Amino acid sequence: MNHQLKNMEAQFKLLELAQQNLAKQLDALTIEQINQIPTGFNNNLIWNFAHIVSAIQMLCYTRIGLATRLDETFVQRYKLGTKPEAFVTADEYSTYKQYATTGIEQLKADYANNHFKDFKPFTTSTGFEVGSIDYAINYALFHHGIHTGYAMAIKKLVVQ
Repeated sequence: MNHQLKNMEAQFKLLELAQQNLAKQLDALTIEQINQIPTGFNNNLIWNFAHIVSAIQMLCYTRIGLATRLDETFVQRYKLGTKPEAFVTADEYSTYKQYATTGIEQLKADYANNHFKDFKPFTTSTGFEVGSIDYAINYALFHHGIHTGYAMAIKKLVVQ
C-alpha cells in the first residue's frame, strides 16, 4: 500500500461507516416513511441518503472532468439543486445502498491507482476551495455530516 493511500484509510473508513450508519437509520423505517417530505422541508430521507452518495461522485469525479463511477442517471437525479421527483421503491433504495458501497470501493481503488493525479481545483457552491483529491474526500465527509443532520431532523418528524 502506498504511503498516501495509507494516510487516507481513515477517511475512506469514515465515509463507509457514515453511509452505513445512515442506511441503518433508514432501514428501521418503512419505504413510505423514507419517502415522506415533512412540512417545512423540500426533501426526504431517501433523497438525503442518495444525495450523499451522488455528491461523492460529483466532488471526486465530475467536478474535475472525470466520468462518474456510478450510474450517471442516478448521479444527476441526486446532485446539488435537485429535489425528490418520484417515490423511490424498496428495490431502488436497495440499489442506492449498493451504490454507496461500490462508490467508496471504486474511489479507494482509483485513489490507490493515482487516478486523480491531474486533479483540477474548484470552489464548491458554499465557497470552499477544493485543491486536491484529499481535500475533496475530506469535504465529502463534512458534507455527509450536514445531510445526516437534516436526515435526523426529518426522521423525528416522520416517525411521530
